[in-house]
Amino acid sequence: MTYTYFCKKGGVGKTTITGEHAAFLARKGKKVLIISIDDQNSVFEMFGCSGKVFDRDDNYFEHYIARLSSLDDTLIPIRDNLYAVKTLNTDMLSKKLTLERPFERQFTETLKELAEVFDVVFFDLPPSSNRTSELVLDFVETVILVVELNKLGVNGFYNTLQYFVDAGLDMNKIKYILPNCFSKIKSVPTVALEELNALVNEHLNDAQILPSIPEKASIQSLQTKGVSVFDDDLKNLTPYEKLQKKIIEDIFTEFYNSLVL
Repeated sequence: MTYTYFCKKGGVGKTTITGEHAAFLARKGKKVLIISIDDQNSVFEMFGCSGKVFDRDDNYFEHYIARLSSLDDTLIPIRDNLYAVKTLNTDMLSKKLTLERPFERQFTETLKELAEVFDVVFFDLPPSSNRTSELVLDFVETVILVVELNKLGVNGFYNTLQYFVDAGLDMNKIKYILPNCFSKIKSVPTVALEELNALVNEHLNDAQILPSIPEKASIQSLQTKGVSVFDDDLKNLTPYEKLQKKIIEDIFTEFYNSLVL
């Protein structure tokens, strides 16, 4: 199974939601891989593993595609049953994919191989337009479009649809729309959600709009400590952080269980 949370707008929570979904499935016993197609490799930071990105400089995703590193060397364990792969330079990778068709075939074959090794593969993509993202979006089975509930977020939703059209991508792969950062006490998210519903009904009749994930600043506090909401080790958390973690864990558990993947 292959998935990506995607949007053409940055800062909407894609990496956080991807990482927590991967951790959720790994705790349920699935063998899960996150491929970070983003040279910031921020998914490692949210698990407190950013140092592992710099442990070696010969085991990036690009090295594995070119068979300059083995799979065992390329995979970076970040939790039980959960692994990640880091990317060195997404711009250079996209340029090579654009100019060298044999390398494009090699890239796609590599994705197929990894999908056979793991129960679930997530791709953490940047919001920019590039050949790498196009190939990944063409490869994955399911795209979950994350939309931040404000005017710029709704514009990002529309820009994403336009990107699919311009790149010749299959919009039927967008099976879910995830509204993020909802707040009952603010009017902007409510208005944005109404506009989003209208746009989905107009352009994506077969896509399901998921229940909104509420705005939770406390998740950022956990991430600064490298703690996933699905981690069992709580010794470094304050009583307040433990309480907030439980609230967020319940929200994400309900959300991930609602997905038919």
